[in-house]
Amino acid sequence: MATVWLDILTPKQFWFFRKVAKLLTKRGYRVVATSRNYEQLSSFLVNPGFEVFHVVGEFGGAGLRGKLVKSVERMRGLLDVLEDFDCAVSSGSPEAARIAYGLSQPHVLASDTPESPVNRLAAPVSKKIATPWIVGKHPWKAYGVRDGDIITYRALDPVAWIKDHKPNKQTLDELGLVSMEYVLVRTPEYKASYLIKSGYQLEAFASVARRVAEMIRPRRLVLLPRYVDEILYLRDRVGDVALVVEKPVTDLTLLSSSLIFVGGGGTMTQEAALLGVPCLSIYPITPPKVIRYLVSKGLVERVKKVEQLPSKLERMLKTIDKLRDVSEKRAANLLRRMEDPAEKVVSTVEAAMSS
Repeated sequence: MATVWLDILTPKQFWFFRKVAKLLTKRGYRVVATSRNYEQLSSFLVNPGFEVFHVVGEFGGAGLRGKLVKSVERMRGLLDVLEDFDCAVSSGSPEAARIAYGLSQPHVLASDTPESPVNRLAAPVSKKIATPWIVGKHPWKAYGVRDGDIITYRALDPVAWIKDHKPNKQTLDELGLVSMEYVLVRTPEYKASYLIKSGYQLEAFASVARRVAEMIRPRRLVLLPRYVDEILYLRDRVGDVALVVEKPVTDLTLLSSSLIFVGGGGTMTQEAALLGVPCLSIYPITPPKVIRYLVSKGLVERVKKVEQLPSKLERMLKTIDKLRDVSEKRAANLLRRMEDPAEKVVSTVEAAMSS
């Protein structure tokens, strides 16, 4: 029985690779999953649902030196817990890519963000790359990957898990929220290596959030931060006018039940758009190609300066019923034309092991 190792570093990868793991198991493969201690993943690691699961190492923080130190430490830790494997899979784990390369085993890179700094390391040593068709092959070929080793699928990654979504009213009840009576804002991933020099300022964001909260009344503003220090700061600055969610949310109910979603990152913005939630993107730099694609389809509107957010929301709220109807229809039409990306990752893994 061949063993496939999945390295999970973010909540998105948790959802994606859990679906991949189920498909691999059904096909008779043994799956070993690893992750790391990371604030955004903590709630997911309590009962991860993988047969073999190890938590190794931790997030390196906002600084480049800290990230490097923790990566080196984690690589050694992974070698201590991993047994033999036949293929490694990650969405841009330098540790997984390096270990697979060092042990002369194939590494499959499943990623929709070739611009991510980690992929400069992971892509060149990967046996195969699985990526959305909208990203295409060209960005990966720039890293020296051969055309035939880049497998594209006609889908955005969240398609793999959002089709199984069923709203859970308990999620809203625990937060004291009512469906369609709040605007949800996901803050940018400001500690990520690709945003360190973006110029994003939490103080400026908090000031805008206060204006938004006052403008949308009687609806509520719900802020979904990523880190403890960020939670404490926002709770202190805007906690009197907005709900600051203090722990990671492990299902899509909070997102799918929001009246409007404002996304500072990539994954939840894709999820919201594909669920038919009217969506604004406040991504601090030029957004990934998958977000630009959703903008072109009328499912996401770009807000280039966070200071523009109150006026954009005010305009949307004036025609929100019509806007939601249009968004839901566009999302449904798009979803119908997309395949399951998890299936394509599994077939790519099989191709990597057989070539």
